[in-house]
Amino acid sequence: HRDLHSFPTRRSSDQGTRVLPEERPKFKKGTGRIYETLKIKCQPVAVNSGYVWPKNKPLSSNKTITISILNPIDPGLNKEEFLNLLENNIYSELEK
Repeated sequence: HRDLHSFPTRRSSDQGTRVLPEERPKFKKGTGRIYETLKIKCQPVAVNSGYVWPKNKPLSSNKTITISILNPIDPGLNKEEFLNLLENNIYSELEK
């Protein structure tokens, strides 16, 4: 049994960049391809660091970053269904 960990980055050109908390860009398709090809469970994690360290602004002090471990997604969905579920789960958690 092996785990696969993937931390998504948003890319603009070749530069990794944070997004504003209210932005909801589509997730990259590679995560869906990995999930579908390897037929493995996915453990979604939501991180609200955009509220503490906003894009194009200084780091805010005395704030807490919350890391939420969400319900796992079992294998068996196609990559489009998986990505839709993953996005909805993570973005819903970030809106709490």
